[in-house]
Amino acid sequence: MKEGDFAKIEYTGRAAGRVFDTTDAEKAKKADIFNPRAKYGAVLVPVGKGVAVKGLDEALLAAKKGDSDTVKLPPEKAFGPRNGQLVKLLPMTSFRQQKVEPKPGMVLDFDGKAGRVQSVSGGRVMVDFNHELAGRDVEYEFRVAEVFEKPEDKVPALAEDLMPGTKASFSAGTVTANAGEALKKDTDFILSKMRFVSQLFAYVPEVKRVSFTEEYAKEEKAASQ
Repeated sequence: MKEGDFAKIEYTGRAAGRVFDTTDAEKAKKADIFNPRAKYGAVLVPVGKGVAVKGLDEALLAAKKGDSDTVKLPPEKAFGPRNGQLVKLLPMTSFRQQKVEPKPGMVLDFDGKAGRVQSVSGGRVMVDFNHELAGRDVEYEFRVAEVFEKPEDKVPALAEDLMPGTKASFSAGTVTANAGEALKKDTDFILSKMRFVSQLFAYVPEVKRVSFTEEYAKEEKAASQ
């Protein structure tokens, strides 16, 4: 593959033999990391764009459709080395103002940045803002299920990945997308649409304009007997 291609991949990530991420629902359940709200199955990745960790991205650039491989990555090509400056000592009062009682192991959101509580002592809370896997070697097992090279193939693939049921096509720089009835009950529709448009502009340079339509049909009530 080359930079800018879209790859649909299945993968499982492990650290010290333990699964920390996977596209396989059964493996997630077995590793006790299953998320009922997550979407399992092959995922779409813009290759060479830094969406995947560096080492996996490099492995995808050397792969083609149908390939399976396992890559072992040092911290520098995975989640980076640990940075001691990202471990902060914060006052307990800042947590209590937010009605949060911090406990070791809790992962909290700090203005969009995740931090893991390490310890609570003497009115101070030690929070680690490093990625949980920073400083660790990891391993990715992956398979390339599909490859999309042309914009007319990338666009519908991205629509199906982010908004299943949406029909999208590309022609002369313009994307035409129709959500139809598929997203009628999807409360995340607006966010999904924003992600779709932003990723089109970021990863499909041929796209200059996006035209989006939505269709809804009135639900007819069944006649009373």
